[in-house]
Formats: sequence, C-alpha cells, structure tokens
Amino acid sequence: MGAAKRRTVLAALALELNRVVSGDRLLELVWDGSPPPQAKAALQGHIAQLRKVLGGGVALVTRSPGYVLTGERAAVDVFRFEDLLASAREAADEDAARLLREALALWRGPLLADVPGDQLREAVSARLEELRLVAVQELATRLTRLDRAAEAVSALRDAVEANPLREALVSRLVLALHWSGRQAEALALFHRTRERLADELGVDPGPELREAYQTVLAGDTAPPPVDRAPAQLPREHRGFVGREEELSDLGAALTGQDSAIGLLVGPAGVGKTALALRWAHRVAGDFPDGQLFVNLRGFDETEPLDPRTALIGFLRALGLTDSQIAADLEGQAAQYRSLLAGRRVLVFLDNARSAEQVRPLLPGSPRCLVLVTSRHRLDDLVVTEGASSLHVPTLPEASAEDLLTALLGRQRIEQEPEAVAELVELCDRLPLALRIAGARLASRPRWTIQSLVDELRDEQGRLSALSLPEAGRGVHAALAVSYRELPEGAARLFRRLGLHPGTDLDSYTAAALLDINVVSARTHLRTLAYANLLHESTPDRYSRHDLVRLFTHHLAATESEVDKQVSTNRLLDYYLHVADRARAHLSDHVRPFGPIEHRPSSFPELSSNAAALEWFALEEANLGLALDIAVNGGQRERTWQLALCLDAFHFRRGNRLDRLALCRIGLAAARSLGDRHAEATFLLRLGSTLADLGRIDEAIQACTRAAALSDGDRHLELAALANLGYCLMADDQLDRAQATILDALEVAREVGDDRSQASIQNNLANVLLRKHRPEEALRHAREALGLFPAAPSKAHTATLHTVGAASQQLGRADEALESYRAGLALAARLGDRYQEALCHRAIGDVLEQSEGPSAARPHYLAAYQLYRDLRLADADDLARKLDHTACPTP
Repeated sequence: MGAAKRRTVLAALALELNRVVSGDRLLELVWDGSPPPQAKAALQGHIAQLRKVLGGGVALVTRSPGYVLTGERAAVDVFRFEDLLASAREAADEDAARLLREALALWRGPLLADVPGDQLREAVSARLEELRLVAVQELATRLTRLDRAAEAVSALRDAVEANPLREALVSRLVLALHWSGRQAEALALFHRTRERLADELGVDPGPELREAYQTVLAGDTAPPPVDRAPAQLPREHRGFVGREEELSDLGAALTGQDSAIGLLVGPAGVGKTALALRWAHRVAGDFPDGQLFVNLRGFDETEPLDPRTALIGFLRALGLTDSQIAADLEGQAAQYRSLLAGRRVLVFLDNARSAEQVRPLLPGSPRCLVLVTSRHRLDDLVVTEGASSLHVPTLPEASAEDLLTALLGRQRIEQEPEAVAELVELCDRLPLALRIAGARLASRPRWTIQSLVDELRDEQGRLSALSLPEAGRGVHAALAVSYRELPEGAARLFRRLGLHPGTDLDSYTAAALLDINVVSARTHLRTLAYANLLHESTPDRYSRHDLVRLFTHHLAATESEVDKQVSTNRLLDYYLHVADRARAHLSDHVRPFGPIEHRPSSFPELSSNAAALEWFALEEANLGLALDIAVNGGQRERTWQLALCLDAFHFRRGNRLDRLALCRIGLAAARSLGDRHAEATFLLRLGSTLADLGRIDEAIQACTRAAALSDGDRHLELAALANLGYCLMADDQLDRAQATILDALEVAREVGDDRSQASIQNNLANVLLRKHRPEEALRHAREALGLFPAAPSKAHTATLHTVGAASQQLGRADEALESYRAGLALAARLGDRYQEALCHRAIGDVLEQSEGPSAARPHYLAAYQLYRDLRLADADDLARKLDHTACPTP
C-alpha cells in the first residue's frame, strides 16, 4: 500500500468496521497525537489512495464527521477471530478445538506489527491480546479433554514463554506436560514460575497453579473424565455491546481469588444477566471442571425457585442419580459441597431473590467461583459471605446507540441520528427497553425511527409501547413484579411517589407524602433502593429512572381522588414551609406566611445563609415543578407564596430572567385572589427586576402601582418609594431619584427600620456618585455600613461596593481595593453571584489602572463567567475588556 501512515489509516478504520471514525481521531492516531499543519491534507491523500486499492465488498465512505470502512465482519481478521472464539465457546470439544485453531491461525505475529502508529496499537492491544490468551487457554482445555495433551503442550508453550507470570496458562502447561508423561519438565516449570513470582511480584503461586503441582506430585496420569464436567451456561445474548468497564471491574474483583462470589445488582431490564453471561463465557476456560447455571426466578410472575429444586438439578448434572440424592435440603447441600470439593467449577445463580435462596447453593471449595444476579442488593451476602458487589448502571449513550445498530443495521440508524438519540433517552438507556423498541422497528421495516419516537413521547402510553403483551414481558411487567414483592409501607410510598413531579427527593419529602415521621420514611426509601426501584444518588437523596417515574404515575392513578389531593397538598405545604424558612435567611424584611394547612412534622433545619442556599439549589427543580402543580390546580395562595420563595433564591443568585417569570406568575395569582399586599409585593420585585434588565419605563410603572396599593401600610410604602428611587436612578432621572430616596429615608426613620435606612442611604450614595459628588456619597455609604445589623445581607455587600466606588472616584485606590475585596468576600459567603461579578469587575478596573492589564485579567475573567451564567448584557462589554487585556500595549 505504499506509505506507512496509510497502513495506520486503514488499520484504524478496519478496527472500527462499519463505524464512523472522525477526522480528528484519525489525525491523532496516525500522527501519534502530534499532527503537523499539513496532516489534514495528507490524510485526505491517504484516503484517496486507499479507495483505489480496496475491493472485495469493502468500501471507504466519507460520512460526517469523518470516514467509515464498510463491509462484512469476515473481511477483517479481528472480527473473524472474535466470532470464531464465540462459536467455540458453545461447541463440543472436537469442534471447539478446530474453531480455536482456526481463530489462532489468524494471528501471524505481534498485533499491528507493520503499522507505525503507537497510539493506535496501545488503544486496542490489551483487549485483543487478552482474547488471544483466552483462546489459547480454552484450546488447551479442550485438547486435554480429548486426551490430546501433547498438542496442548505445543499450543501453550509459546504463550507461556511470552507471559511467564500468567498462572492460568502456566498451570495448564504444567498439567499438559504431566499428562504427556513429562513430569520432570512439569515440576521444573512450576518451580521456575514460583521463584519468578516471588522475585518479581513478591507473591506465592495461586490456588490453580498449586493444585496443578499437587496433581503432578500425586502421580495421577489421567485428566478428569469429560463426562463429569457440566457445561450449563446459556448462550450469550446476541448484540451485546459495551460494558468493558464493568467486565474489567468483575475481573479485578474475582480473578485469582479463593471462594470468590460476584454479585451483580441493578434495576429490572438493565442487562445484569447479559453482562454476567459475557464475563462467564470469557472465563469459562478457567473452570475445566464445569459450569453450573440456574435461573432462580426471584422476580418471575410465579414463585421463586426453591433452593432444593436448584440443588437437585445441580446434583444430577454432577453425576448423581435420583436414588442417590438426599431427601432434605441440608443433606442435598452437603452432597453438593462434597462433589465440588477440590474441583474448579463456575456456578451462575441468576435472578436471585434473597440471600437465603442463594446460601445453600454456595460451594465449599475455594477453587469455585460464584456469579449471582439480582434486582435486590443482597447486602447480607456481602456482609456474611464476602461477596463483591457490582452495581450495573444503564448503558452509556454510545453503547445504547450501538445496541440499536446491532438490531436495526447501521444504514437505518445513520438515516435518523437525532431520532436515535431521542429514542435512547426515552428508553432510559435500559437494554430491555431498547431491545423491545429495536424489535418493534425491525419487524416494521417501513416505519421510521421518528414514528416510534413520536409514540413514546406520549407518557401515558410509553410503558405499554415498551412491552410485549403476547409474551407478558416488558418494562411494565418487570416493574410490576418488583412492586408486588414490596412490604406494605414501602409499596404505599412507591405509589405516592407517582404524585411527586420530580426525579429525586429526600426522606423529609417522602415523610410529607405519607404523613409519617422521617425515620419511617428512611426505612421505606432504603427498602425501595434495596429493590433497585430507587437509587441513592447522595446520602439521604434518592433518584429514579424516567420509566420508573411513569410506572409510579400508573400506580398513583389507582388511588382515590381524595387521597391523591390530600397527599399533593401535603407535598406542596412541605415545600412551602421549608422554602419560607430558607427565604428568611436570604431576604431582608421577610414577612412570614400565615399558618399552612398541612404543617410537616419533620423538615430539615436550615440555620444559615449557606444552608438555605444549598437547600434551594438541591430543590430548585422540584420547587419549580411544585409551583406548576399549584398553578395548574388553581391553588392561588400556594402559587404566589411558592413564587415569592423562589424569587428570593433567584434574587440572591442574580437570575433576572427567572425572576421576571416568577414575578408575573405570583402577580397574577395575587391579583386573582384580591390580595393587595401580595400584589404590591410582586409589583415591587417586578419593578427592580425590570430596572436591572433596562426596562425602566415598565419598572417605574410597577413601583408606582405598588405605592398606590400600600393603603397606609408604612412598610409597604417605604419599600415602594425605595424601589421607585432605584428605578429613577437607573433611568438617570437623578434629581427625581434623589428626592424620592430622601422621602423613603424619612419613612424609614419614622418606622425605626435601620436595615431599610441603610439600604436607602446606599442608594442615595449611588445617586450622588452619578452626580460626581464622591465626598458626600462616601459619607452616606459609610453611615449605611454603621446601620446594618450584625447578620450580613445582600444590601451590606452592595454598600461595600459603593464605598469602594466612592473611594475610587476620589483617587484612593488602596481604600477602594480594600472595600471591593471585603464586598467580594461577603458576596461569596452569601452566595450572591451578581455582587461577586460587580466586585470582580471593580477590582479589575482598579488593578488595570494601578498595576496593568495582566493583574486585572483574572478578575475580568471571573466577572465575565458570572455575567455569562447570569445572562447579563454587560457580558459583551466585558468581553471587549478581556480582548484589550489579552494584548497589552508595550
């Protein structure tokens, strides 16, 4: 093919046969991570030359964002090797030996020996080399069973020489040499390996190699009889994709361990059995005495399988006749352990319901390995039996798409990439749901993928669309079995979760739904997590997959209308009660709400600004959904109260567009109730938000209307005047703003409200700054600082910024920096991102004048990121400032 790099291009594409490899990825692989400027043109040249020489059903196609090599799997030796290895696992010994020799014959030396790309070789060599060694081990096992030990020696010798510390290979060669009548060589090999293990790794030989050594010493010259080795593993699932991380974790936890038990747990339909089968077939060659398998039916429609029934099946597979099998469970378990003593057998216990169902089926031999799958966590096996537990997650997005590709073909998938991505998410990336969706599309070749996506978007019918009614299988059926096995308290909570609008919740919320104490709620949540119907994402916080959420909606629909309404109101009142307590930490002049209908008995104690902000951040999505429930249910008082609480959070965070939407929702609810005080409150908050967004005329109208609604309420009148003054200042109506602010200041003094007086003094200082009267501004700002109470507030932070601005106008750079930095520290402490942005920018301005652009740039960058996050128009102006500081003039 000419150029060496052209071989690397072809190899990279061949190793991803029928999958797109991006141009950027090819450049990285071909030039080992350092492509020169001309590399892109060179790559295009290599592609063009390859197209001229490729043939035989293989084509090189341009497909965004790169290229794809198309063809049958048999066209690439790597895939021929993998397919032959898979076929051999399911074949009888004679056929398996032939298939394995054919597979190994495809290896003609080191992997990618004629390809110069080190990065490409490193990306694939470990996995393929491991598969080659597995094939060698399996071939040796099959040849030994066929009484062809001499051939096994030939198959093993080179592999052992290249991998002298791989004990599985060495033990097989020791036995093959022994059974070929070459005991001295076998013993010499064992002792060389033992010394090397000690010198290089500081360990002794493992149980398998020690067992092989004992066999040689015992002089047993015949391998175990073939008819005593059951091979019960079911065939692997077709179209298995991904899971390399989980397979690696299983290998790390179980390989080379005595009495190992691997426990794979996860929700219904996540692919636990398929994953366990893939790993079991990979390591089956390490268990020459056989593999046992039983489906314990722990989550079938019928009763779980009795351990006695499973034991009888195992005992028969191990050679006992029915007349020889003990009558009781204890006797059967003892026979089972006796038959497995000293043997190396893989035991696969699928769909276990409980540790009690599993325990009688555990071998006594340390050389055996057990795989268990379950929807329950089976923590008891971890505690009492030392099981290694692996939680099986849903598939990553790429693997989920690969699964659909295996079912539907690449051409159909590539025609609708957006629909495929949405289908993956609608199926929650659950293999069961994806397989059902793929089966429906495969049997209807004229359907578009988008048509199924449109059907699944309807939440009411999604679960039924992901079921196979004629087979009684699907997501709904799988979840129904898990639900039926729940104790009553947990089942009741699971039903009520259908009334919760979000995807996650904590134990306090669960307690409110059921009107129980938080300790009982935690017990029920842990039961649901144990059954993998919920997932404990962080301590005491539980999430659920979307399909589980839809199933709980189905269950909630079976409850009475009265029960559903009462539980919903309890939920809203829980969020309202805690949000009101959190609001008190974030806002000045908080007027607590009146008594609520359902006061929760348990709720989190929020004792600081930081705790209140953290709670709001965790519950922001749920609070928004709770507000939707209140709006849609016509619950106007709960609507404006929830909106006011959320507005306090977004005010602190500086999210003005969110505030605008909340103020309008709250204002509409207050007006429809005829609650003039609530209406005025939202008009004031709407006014300040509109002013910050530059919509001054609308802001002034809102504040003027709020003042008209005050009805002699001096505190409300004070807030209206203060906000109106702020809006007039923002509109540069400075004389009118000053007069209005002074009126507000007089009212604040009358009612004895020091906190409001401090905020108004700060606004007056800002008006004076705009009038270029910094001395007066500084005096008012400092007076304001003296009026604030000990507990810090947002207004306190703003006043520190004003002191800094006045000092800066007076040319006192050091004093300005000191005040800005104090304001920045306080804003960070309070979680006030808007004031953080202002202080960062102000510090940058001072440093640019005093120390130069390089000193200012970190503060400008921090301010710019905050402006972007808060969606503030000032971000564009600051971007220009950053461009200037990036290239300072000498």
